[in-house]
This record gives sequence, structure tokens and C-alpha cells, in this order.
Amino acid sequence: MKEDNDVSRIFLLNPDPRLLSEAHRSGVQVRSARVDPHDESALRPLLEEAAAAGLFVNPARALRLLAAPDAVQRLVRDNRLSPDAGAVCGAPRLTVETLTVHGMHQTVGITARTRYGLLSPAPLTEDTAAEVRAVVTALLDLTGYQYGPAHTGVTLTRRGPVITGCRAGLADDPIPELLRTAGGFDLAAGAVRVLAGKLVEAVRPERFAAAVESSRPPGSAAMLPDVRFVPAPGARCPGHLVVWADSPAGAAQRVTSLGALGAGEAS
Repeated sequence: MKEDNDVSRIFLLNPDPRLLSEAHRSGVQVRSARVDPHDESALRPLLEEAAAAGLFVNPARALRLLAAPDAVQRLVRDNRLSPDAGAVCGAPRLTVETLTVHGMHQTVGITARTRYGLLSPAPLTEDTAAEVRAVVTALLDLTGYQYGPAHTGVTLTRRGPVITGCRAGLADDPIPELLRTAGGFDLAAGAVRVLAGKLVEAVRPERFAAAVESSRPPGSAAMLPDVRFVPAPGARCPGHLVVWADSPAGAAQRVTSLGALGAGEAS
């Protein structure tokens, strides 16, 4: 850790607009660079220059590995991080959000992919959640990842959790909104914080949040309490309606009601 680091400055590689926006909102200065993360020889001098300026950066190897799905799978396989579970088609799928500072990885959200959309937090037993966290943090340790957010795909099988992918960066929308709705945790703000070398506080979700795809916010749904439309970047894919509930069953019921409302409006 650099004692002279200015915590109001961060380094972003190929910056995510959401992180740029959050940094601007919170008054954090950003130093950024754009480079192919697969090219370690190009990455290394940029990172060395940023580190010499007192900024916290990741090793070039870590960024290269996390930018290559095949490399991630080799790490998983060679280090036996996931059981040899064979086919995982139809098994429950999760996404895991972590924030890393000084090489310490904190799981800040586990989201389930359901038949209707996304649900956060995933309704897991304590033992299963601990297994998921352990395998994800073990992978991040192997890559040497030191600072920032990471997004990991996990499939649950009878033999244990299987990592299906991992990349550096924020999760795609609407997952950040699900974490905010379920527990008040701001993923982008947390990411900026760890990139500045600060710890984040753990947040335990107080309720469940669900998201379902929608091409536009239905007029009646937009007027319902606690329903938010999260638009997709550009217009190439649908956005999402996000709702909250006190239980997974309640979340499913609310999503089903929104779907029926949207169908009624369309007709």
C-alpha cells in the first residue's frame, strides 16, 4: 500500500461510463487509459506509469487473464476450483459481484437467474452461499486481482458450484439496481471507493429485488409504487422493470403481475 496515495484519485482502464459518472459525482479525479487488455506488453507500461503517480492498479497479468474467458476456465480446471460436474444445462445459475481492495475480495451481491428474470439476493442456504463465495475469491486470488469490481458467473450443481466465467468490471444493468433496491448498496460507489484504496462496508440485504425484461416502461406500471424502469444502454436490447418484495415468492408474484399488466396494455 502506498502511504502517499491521494485517495481522491483513481485509475480506470477502458473506463465504464457508470464509474466515470460516479467518480464525477463524488469528486474523485480519474486518470484513464484505453488499451487492449489481452496485450500484456501494452498494459504493463501504462500500469507502471499510473502506479508511479501514486494510483492503485492491478497487475497486467490479472487484467489479461480476466479479459480472456478461456484463460479463466484453464485456471478453474487446472486448480480444481470447481467439481468435474459434467453438463450443467438446467442447473441454477448465479452471478456474483465482488469488490477488491489491497487483494482482499468482498462479495457484495449474489443474484439468481430465475424463470422470469433476475432475483437478488439469491435464495441460498448459508452453506451454499459460503461455498460460492469461497470458489469465487479463490479464483480472484489466482489471477492476482488487487483492486476494483469483478463479475463472476456460477452454476450450482449437485457436486458444488461451478465457475462459468469471470471478468473485471461492473455487472451489466440491472444488477446494480437490484443490489441497491434489495439492500441499499451502491455498486458503482463501492467500486470507486476500492479503486481509491478504501474499504467498503458489508451490507446485508433487507428484502428481495427482482428484474424482468421490458422494451419500455408500461404506462400503468410506471405509476405503481416501487417499480422502476432501468433502460438498457442504447436501443439494441430491452430494459428491465425492477421491483422489491419481502420474499422470493412475493417477488415472483409481483413480476407476474407486471407481466399481466403489460400484456393488458399491449392488447
